[in-house]
Amino acid sequence: MVLLKLCSVFLLIVILIRFKFPLWGAVLAASLMAAVVFRMSPAVFCDRALHTLLGHSCIELLLITYGLILLQQLMDERCMLTNAEEGITGLSSNPKLGSVVSPVVSGLLPSPAAVLMAGSMLQKRYRGMMPDDTMAFITTYFRHIPEALLPVYTNVILMCAVTGTPEWLFLLLMLPYTFFNIIVPYFVYLRPVDIKGAFQKEQSEKNGLLKKILLNLWPIFLIILFILVFRLNTTLSVYITLILFLIQQKFSGKELGHFLKTAFNKNMMLMVITILLFTDILGTAGAPAALLEAYGDMPVPLFLIYGFIVFVGSIVSNFTAMVPAIFPLAASVTYAPISLVIYLASLGHLASQLCPTHICISLCAEQFHISINDIFRRTIPVTVIMLFVSTVLYFVMRLFQL
Repeated sequence: MVLLKLCSVFLLIVILIRFKFPLWGAVLAASLMAAVVFRMSPAVFCDRALHTLLGHSCIELLLITYGLILLQQLMDERCMLTNAEEGITGLSSNPKLGSVVSPVVSGLLPSPAAVLMAGSMLQKRYRGMMPDDTMAFITTYFRHIPEALLPVYTNVILMCAVTGTPEWLFLLLMLPYTFFNIIVPYFVYLRPVDIKGAFQKEQSEKNGLLKKILLNLWPIFLIILFILVFRLNTTLSVYITLILFLIQQKFSGKELGHFLKTAFNKNMMLMVITILLFTDILGTAGAPAALLEAYGDMPVPLFLIYGFIVFVGSIVSNFTAMVPAIFPLAASVTYAPISLVIYLASLGHLASQLCPTHICISLCAEQFHISINDIFRRTIPVTVIMLFVSTVLYFVMRLFQL
């Protein structure tokens, strides 16, 4: 019975998203439906909504989201990622490796339009050396590599928040998946291609390029350093970096005032609030405990059930919708909960590259004058391999009882 209730709530999210509802609206409707199907009184629902809105987690996530949007817009204003990409490409003497630099660097900028910047750079350098569908796949697939693990992305922040996983630990445990997620497509599509030419640079010029990279990417490196090495929480890391960035860049009062206004993304803020509310409603209703009890004796491993739901759900709707629906349940397992969270994060990231409504894929297909099915045909073989790799990595983490 509990599975039917959860499926009905989850199905509502998928249907509303298909009808072009904003994600926050779909999740809010699902929260109301969850309260009804789990027989939660209006008074309790209002109490949990107020608890969520005024809670530490919600306030912290709203601050992080606003700070990162502001930092992204300010860096974009100074063309810092474009400059960094030019430096990294120039530093590489391997043209095949150089072909993935633009997408990966553009992935540091959490904006769908960044994929167009990466695609234009690949077209400029490699047209005639690689088929258009291969270039399109490389552009969109590698552009999303940083999205899997960096705590500057909303999905990562939300996954850590609803599961109680420290950001630094999430980043560390996602590194093996990220390593293979670069190596597998490289060997499948790039190594067999004959790309002539190389980017040969003198040592002095290489030093200059390295300096250029550091000067343009230092805010992102600093946030990661604060989180991973000093283990500061994400809020402090973002705002310390933001203050230092503003001091260094010397924005005028008029410029800063403009970006302080435009950085307030209403839809993004509402998405954060409603996802946390949905998580709280399911927890208050006892859905995680009931689901675990219902499937405790099933012959199918629980991690496969969760994995299937996250993977398929991320394809038919989007990965962000899976975060509040499944991840709190996964984090409640008694054995190796963090391993399961990392496994599901990997599967959701893979599935998002096969989602027909993924805007980056549509933009990339239009740019290269191909269909999204051409990109998917290149994506599926890599996805199959990475599903196997992700499952192996899950069992390895379980050996350490993470």
